[in-house]
Amino acid sequence: MIRSPQFGAILMRCAELIAIQGQDVFNELGINLPANRISILLALYTQGPLSSTELAEHIGLSRQLIESRLKSSVQDGFFTSQPDQRDSRKRVYLIAPEAEQEAAKIVSIMQDFEHVYDKLWQEIDVDVEHALTQMEKALKKRPLVTRLLEHYPKYES
Repeated sequence: MIRSPQFGAILMRCAELIAIQGQDVFNELGINLPANRISILLALYTQGPLSSTELAEHIGLSRQLIESRLKSSVQDGFFTSQPDQRDSRKRVYLIAPEAEQEAAKIVSIMQDFEHVYDKLWQEIDVDVEHALTQMEKALKKRPLVTRLLEHYPKYES
């Protein structure tokens, strides 16, 4: 089967649609937390206070990106930080007491989204999350450059 050379662009467009439409849902429901902070919220909600390093490891994003998202959400009053009880040289982040009700609402919405995604996977007859997780593992094991050079050694320098 010949695939489109635009696979990466298609994947990016789908990711962008999910981000935009997810933010649209939040706007419609009066949720003030930006959609790109949801993974942080879910981690803190389920795991309790975490450092930026622990959040980065848990979510799979860089610590710098996590810290930039935390900074603005701390300023907005959605998250707070405090010294880590295990190591006072570190800071941990948690959901601000004033944001706990909205956080619970967001978690409920995200749980309902699981059913929405299940229906979408049935509609397109592919469990995209599972497929992408498998692709991520395979690419970490053998990057694209390795795969290309295995089949097309003419590109080796």
